[in-house]
Amino acid sequence: MRILLVGDANSIFFVHYASALKKAMDVEIHVYSPFPNKGDYDKYPYDNVYFDDYLLKKYSDIRFVSWFYEPYVERAHFGKFLKNNGIKYDIIHFQWIMPAWVVCPKAYRRYADKVCITLWGGELEQLQLLRSHRYYLSKLGKLMKLSDANIGTMANRVLFDKFPFVKAISRYGIYGSSIIEKLSQMSETKEECKRQMGISPEKTTVVLGYSGKMLHNHDKILNEIVRHEGFKEVVDRLHFIFPMSRNFGASYCDDLEAVLKQNGCSYSMIKGYMSDDAVACLRKATDVMFQLSDFDGLSNSIKECLCANSVLISGDWFPTYHVLKDAGFKYLEVSNMEEAVGMFYKVIDNQQYYLDLVKDNKRLATQQYSWTECIKDWVKVYKELSPES
Repeated sequence: MRILLVGDANSIFFVHYASALKKAMDVEIHVYSPFPNKGDYDKYPYDNVYFDDYLLKKYSDIRFVSWFYEPYVERAHFGKFLKNNGIKYDIIHFQWIMPAWVVCPKAYRRYADKVCITLWGGELEQLQLLRSHRYYLSKLGKLMKLSDANIGTMANRVLFDKFPFVKAISRYGIYGSSIIEKLSQMSETKEECKRQMGISPEKTTVVLGYSGKMLHNHDKILNEIVRHEGFKEVVDRLHFIFPMSRNFGASYCDDLEAVLKQNGCSYSMIKGYMSDDAVACLRKATDVMFQLSDFDGLSNSIKECLCANSVLISGDWFPTYHVLKDAGFKYLEVSNMEEAVGMFYKVIDNQQYYLDLVKDNKRLATQQYSWTECIKDWVKVYKELSPES
């Protein structure tokens, strides 16, 4: 079987996905990545990978122009790649449906027997075409109608409400986590991991978000915490951690640090790439984690947080997170920022109670979210779509 994966070839999750897939089945994996090659990895597990940087240098400085042309230029680049590549794939699988991919979707049939899609977050909430979310959704619906499978959690109620027809082609598949596999084997204690990170083991570690993207609302959470009437009583007990591992802005980080310093906070700000060992250490060292981002498609970072027996404070607006509750995971769900910070102070005042509440999460995560287990569902879908390959 020959598959073309369309997504970020630099992503460690994408790399692990391809590695697990090649171990589980006989497959030739080609990747089209609409991003520049960052060179983070010595060797990619792909049979062929094509990087295409879409920076619209000619139009990027022209106001009201770049936003109009960008998806169409991106789509033209991809179409040129497919034509020049000269390959008819068994499956083209789009993982995250950026606006360019909903333009002229019928043409994909010339280059693949089957077309698959996977939504990872933002498609139903935020993405736009010609500055219109409604127009993007209308085009997304057309892509879905010609697709042979939508692979995901099978729990996205918002998706099925907007596009009832897509339920018929939906199949279950989620990413595994190499970090969870590491956490299940780690002998280090939470205190030892804190020491490895240069943090006093007596401190309560508080992680805000899981990347540098502003959609995690690090600034809003931090400001709400320091404004709380109980802040001065607990500030010496806390250590804030900001894992700004990707997509962070320097001025945004500077603003966060200014608030931290002004209020006498102990903190760590992690910028840039982290190895699997470093991520596992961070997860194990985390006492409390805030997940109040604008949207999320059930990131592995959240599953890893649960596996590390951290107390997760999460918004109730994520359409797929109920699968965690259905699977027995324990975490704290809130409706808004103020409620989240109020819950945080309850956790600080009674940490042992909440640590006992989440103690079974590690076992559940290890059983369900290792790559060895998760990849089986993806293999099943691919083989059903192309049984003779």
